Amino acid sequence: MTRQSIYSRKQFNLAVNLSALLGWACFTIVLVSQSHIINLYWAILFGLPLSFLCCWVIGAPILKHVMRKEITWQRAAFWGGVIASLIALPRLGFGHYMGWHASINPDFHAQIGSGEHTRSIDGVLTTYGWLMQGLSTALFVALGACVAMLVRLYVGKPAAKSGE
Repeated sequence: MTRQSIYSRKQFNLAVNLSALLGWACFTIVLVSQSHIINLYWAILFGLPLSFLCCWVIGAPILKHVMRKEITWQRAAFWGGVIASLIALPRLGFGHYMGWHASINPDFHAQIGSGEHTRSIDGVLTTYGWLMQGLSTALFVALGACVAMLVRLYVGKPAAKSGE
């Protein structure tokens, strides 16, 4: 027997869409502030649809399950971090696959960074590269937890079921 959500469909849709919008905004603020290459136009053109796609494909099924019970602040933070981790996994996997693919190509020679701040050499992450990747992933997961708590604040308590 499938247990129904105690939150209304409107609250569920609001939670997923607000998560996508806030997640995109937080990520874009960090990305644009650290980069002179990425501008707001490209972040809106590509990042916003990607954020909604990730939230509806990865986050919505998990959120549907989680919303069967009332979401406390702790559950919001935990599940926001879990969903952000699951969204980060494909990027990490693809990045490592491309790095491995570049490392076995004898004609490929590249270095990202220099001196103590070298992130990768010929597609292989350096110690500093691993550190930076770990820090950026941890920041992404922490932002996911914060976004989930903001969404919890906005969505509020479960709605009384009124035939929805």
